[in-house]
Amino acid sequence: MSDSASSGDSDDPGGPWGGGEESSGTGNGAPFASSGAGGDNGGGGAAAVEEDVNIPAPTGAPDPYTRFAHLCGEGCTPGGNPSECSSPDGSSGTGTPAQALHCQLALVDGDAIPSCRPAGRFDAGGPCHGGTDCASGLGCAAVDAEGGVCRQYCCGNVESCAPGTYCDERPMAESVIEGSAPVSIPVCVPAVNCELLNDSACPADQTCTIVREDGTTSCVVPGVGQADEPCPCAPGFVCSMLTNQCKQLCRIDGSARDCGTGAKCQGGSRAYPPGFGVCVNTL
Repeated sequence: MSDSASSGDSDDPGGPWGGGEESSGTGNGAPFASSGAGGDNGGGGAAAVEEDVNIPAPTGAPDPYTRFAHLCGEGCTPGGNPSECSSPDGSSGTGTPAQALHCQLALVDGDAIPSCRPAGRFDAGGPCHGGTDCASGLGCAAVDAEGGVCRQYCCGNVESCAPGTYCDERPMAESVIEGSAPVSIPVCVPAVNCELLNDSACPADQTCTIVREDGTTSCVVPGVGQADEPCPCAPGFVCSMLTNQCKQLCRIDGSARDCGTGAKCQGGSRAYPPGFGVCVNTL
């Protein structure tokens, strides 16, 4: 049996992203429970003691579709509904038209903090030195030591990015320009249409992998995870959004032996580009 074949994946219909239908979340258990030793009459002579006990609701695995939300702080949602930055009467509350403000991440004491600020004039792909240069829903991602480029925020669902882009962490331009420690923000970045298991189109320190549930590929900095290990993944592996575990990529070709003995290459999902799949055990 190949050591790199993923176990228990032969019935996986959804590819690396599980078809986008089974993101995890918190359970519906009551957060508070009343503990005691019986009813009001407390049989046996002992009075019942009513006590509120804070019991956390059961939780599942983190939702992979909102995996960058922790970078966006608490408050309004950057790239979210513009109404978050307006009052119920449709104004900003200061006489400024509601559409002139949007939620963006601002650098405050070394952290990215969401707040309602004036929207800038540059659209996605335009130049910027800070978030206030960018239009509504956009943040300023660093591209060098002197400036940045306006990119769409993806603080909510990572699949909200426009076609041809994908959600990833990038340094906040303000943090780089000010010379402080780089602060990461989640933005939609252009994808490189690279070929899986062929890193020739990627920089020397990157590898080609699947970055969206529609099979979009791009060059990314690899991790070290291999089959059934936690993401991020090593070259030649892809991260399963459903399990946050790595699966070995392979070619669906009768002559290819990417998976080794005791395993096969399984595709058949839109999450994989044509001709590719992941290794699954056959034993």
